[in-house]
Amino acid sequence: MKEKRLYHMRKDYSPSPLKESLLSPHPLSQFEKWFDEARESEKYEVNAMILSTCGDDGAPSSRVVLLKKYSPEGYVFFTNYESKKGDDMERNPKAALLFYWPGSMRQIRIEGQVSRIPSAESDEYFSSRPAESRASAILSKQSRPLDDKEAFDQRVQTLAAEGNTERPPYWGGYILNPLYYEFWQGATGRTHDRFTYTKDGDNWKITRLFP
Repeated sequence: MKEKRLYHMRKDYSPSPLKESLLSPHPLSQFEKWFDEARESEKYEVNAMILSTCGDDGAPSSRVVLLKKYSPEGYVFFTNYESKKGDDMERNPKAALLFYWPGSMRQIRIEGQVSRIPSAESDEYFSSRPAESRASAILSKQSRPLDDKEAFDQRVQTLAAEGNTERPPYWGGYILNPLYYEFWQGATGRTHDRFTYTKDGDNWKITRLFP
């Protein structure tokens, strides 16, 4: 296969510029503002985010997960604790989130420490999921080789119909406690607007970055 150059693939950005005077002094408030605006304008799942983790070997790994809750304490998502990402976070509790909303030419990066949420909260969310989703979470040996997808699907359907789908101990939620944010707004001529929030005692320090 020959190489394919994508130099010509370019999209012009022409949104309103992002000024520091328009930013909230607290990053969670700024996140909520952009998140609510994305819910109004974006076509796809606005709570989809890229979760990046590293294991003992320092090699990064990324995947898309869904944000299920946010609060002053942090950002909550759910997974199999024995999956690749679960193993990474148990070994190295530092992780990063990335939200990208192409319709508004915006992205938000969040870095912080992850920890498991209380079991009762994981139970509450798990019980709210559709029966097939619960069955899949119970039966899936996530991130491990699967020899027969049709047989697995049938087992999921059978378990879902039986209704015995309590949350297993190897599945639950994590919360990322934020220590760093970056808000990025695309701009004409690639002179993008970038602002970071870093912890400064009990407050947050806002800094503009070069594009």
